[in-house]
Amino acid sequence: MQKIEIVKITSLNRAPLLVEGYLFKGSNPDAPSVAVVGAMEGQNIIPLHSASKLVDFLKHKIQDEKRIKGDILVIPSVNHYALNINERFWPLDKTDINMMFPGYDQGETTQRIAKKLFDALQGYTHTIILENRKDLASCMPYVKLFKSGYEDLESAKNFGNKIIHHADLNPIDTVTLQYNLQLWGQKAYSIICPNENQIETQNSYEVFERLVQFLSKTDVIDYKMLGGYESTVITQDDIEVMKTPKSGIFIPRKKRGDYIVKGEMIGKVVHALEGNVIHKILAPSNGIIVCYHNNALIFEDAVTFRIARSG
Repeated sequence: MQKIEIVKITSLNRAPLLVEGYLFKGSNPDAPSVAVVGAMEGQNIIPLHSASKLVDFLKHKIQDEKRIKGDILVIPSVNHYALNINERFWPLDKTDINMMFPGYDQGETTQRIAKKLFDALQGYTHTIILENRKDLASCMPYVKLFKSGYEDLESAKNFGNKIIHHADLNPIDTVTLQYNLQLWGQKAYSIICPNENQIETQNSYEVFERLVQFLSKTDVIDYKMLGGYESTVITQDDIEVMKTPKSGIFIPRKKRGDYIVKGEMIGKVVHALEGNVIHKILAPSNGIIVCYHNNALIFEDAVTFRIARSG
């Protein structure tokens, strides 16, 4: 294993920002190669933990280095400054690094970081980007691919996630890392993690296991990973978005991954001051809960559940 410098930016009032990657050289120059990008935001705890677990796995669990066939680069964290003070975006100007690609080496700080990171990822056949959901939602980890015209849905099934979200491409998405890597000829994927700050949970282990399964299925490592699912590709048309007409205390009765039937009560909203139920949430269709609101308080017209319809 080699530790390599990806980005180094000096600071006037603290230690330099030093972003490092862990490079595991493969034994077969003809094998596919994979880069994994962890936390680009300061509150991406599960992406950070999953990437660091992958470093530990490759360093200590793969006993024979020859079992690593293709080059693997793991960058657990990019935005250390935000991570250290529990802020989501770059602390100085509140910009999102994942909205700055392909970057500009003469631009603002986050544009320069994006440029250095983008350059470091060139030459790999696949890049996996670990991201959080942007809303207060606890979700099943899933693969997201934009409808860019460059996406590879078939190879995304190698992760073994239950769901691959084939998402509409909005104009703002053209400055993301996934889109720009695909534009430059790479296979790139985003694994969307629940917006949680707890590790050593089923979610964090599942993300790590899906990373290892992808490396195994694409013959980057010689390691048999048990488990995984036959992925189902869904679009926005397959998702039922449920909102509450009342604000109050949100009490879900079903969790992510639960299968539900039409008419079943899956949650409720309770009056915050008087304690009575003011809204019952009934399943609008048969399906599986892919996301639900993970805060005890909920506002009027907020999303309570997202359901992937079935049947």
